[in-house]
Amino acid sequence: MTQEPPPTDPTDQDDTAEAPGVEEHNGSAEDAPSPAIPPFSPDRFNRETWIDSAIRWAMAGAVVVVAAGLIVFNLSNSTVGLAAVMLMAFGWIGVNTISAGVWRALPEVTAMIGYNPAAAEAELAELIKRRPLMRWVRLMLYHRLASIRHRQHRFQESAAICQAVLSKPLGPARAQRGPLLLMLAEAKLQCGDLFGAYTALCDLHREPQTLVESLQRLTLQTRYEVLAGHDHAALAGVRQKLLLAELMPAEHCGAMHAMLTTSAARSGQLELADWLRRRSMLLCSPAQLQHLFSKSFAIRVVGPTER
Repeated sequence: MTQEPPPTDPTDQDDTAEAPGVEEHNGSAEDAPSPAIPPFSPDRFNRETWIDSAIRWAMAGAVVVVAAGLIVFNLSNSTVGLAAVMLMAFGWIGVNTISAGVWRALPEVTAMIGYNPAAAEAELAELIKRRPLMRWVRLMLYHRLASIRHRQHRFQESAAICQAVLSKPLGPARAQRGPLLLMLAEAKLQCGDLFGAYTALCDLHREPQTLVESLQRLTLQTRYEVLAGHDHAALAGVRQKLLLAELMPAEHCGAMHAMLTTSAARSGQLELADWLRRRSMLLCSPAQLQHLFSKSFAIRVVGPTER
């Protein structure tokens, strides 16, 4: 990623394009936007995180005040002092139990995103209402909301949520920064925002990644380079890229060959372009290839998975 990005590509991007080999979004009840959670608002998101912090700091302040009062009035060994200590302990445990309960519910919500996004959103709406939550727990709730919006092809909203979450310290959820950046990069590409995709991809290079995430990044980076006209960058290390592509699902491997075919042809490497084209025809059907070329290689590689 050494080249500077061009201005946003004016080429029209179809936000409803799916990965080759996957049915296009058809507005089914399963994938239809649910009214459970209103459209994302950065102001509401910041207000929720502020309220969480305010309540937790108020609780901490109350603990300090009560403890100081017990010491000043020498009540630490009295019944009143014992009752105050017990009340503070149970109160603090209760506050943290809310976050613990939400965190335990997240795996079930994550699993539902893949087969029933509407139900996942309804459950998520109930979890988001709970207060106070630890900041990183609330951020992970919004991470799941971004995944739901991504699946619903509401890519602008998905990108806005990812950017809002990434603007906050993730704390114990720091490992989710990579998946969030992948989702952001893909959403930006789907929206035709090449500069936003470039920024997300640059940040991704500084994050540790699993093998699956590395393959997803490679696909998104190649798509960015092809759409931006950086053909020499797309073809750099082409042999290694093709070896890695063999680890992808057939439709994504075929998409990689199709994207590189375009760069090879534009670069005058006709023999390589012909070989890549024939390989892509083995991996994808003619309809899939036509879909890829007509939709500017709009493939989706990021799903509702987590580490």
